[in-house]
Amino acid sequence: MAAARTALLGGRSRMVAATVLALLAAALLAATIVLGLRTMEAADAARDRDGAINAARQTALNMMTLDYKTINEDMQRVLAGTTGVFKDQYASNSATFIEEVTKTQATSQAEILSAGLTGGDADSAEVIVAVSALVTSPAVPEGNPRYMRFVLDVTKVDGKWLVSKFGVAL
Repeated sequence: MAAARTALLGGRSRMVAATVLALLAAALLAATIVLGLRTMEAADAARDRDGAINAARQTALNMMTLDYKTINEDMQRVLAGTTGVFKDQYASNSATFIEEVTKTQATSQAEILSAGLTGGDADSAEVIVAVSALVTSPAVPEGNPRYMRFVLDVTKVDGKWLVSKFGVAL
């Protein structure tokens, strides 16, 4: 009888041990899945942040890099990076701007000094961009340096970040 009891207890111990191991394996699997999902979410957030900043940087650069010889293409490049009301406003003012740049034979070479995200979520963000530009024309052949900071709202449209609002930071 003692042998039967020992065999019965040994069988239960093995069953309990197997159950505990199975639960531990399930918990480990669940933790691995959760950690993997969090890592993927963090990577997606970083891609969104970088995408928003890059879109704002490129549009600011496009807006400040202009040449009277290629002004129509330059304006189209700016419009390609914009959306919504801002795009409509920029397009509606482009004829006057093109006329002025062509008349003065102006050119502007710009570089982005810095850019940073000031806020946002998965579909929209606000980015501040510091730009340096040298504007030249026959009237000012040595150039007139300009330093500006822009605040750009960017919106994700069909998976692409586009500038939806533009302002000058004081």
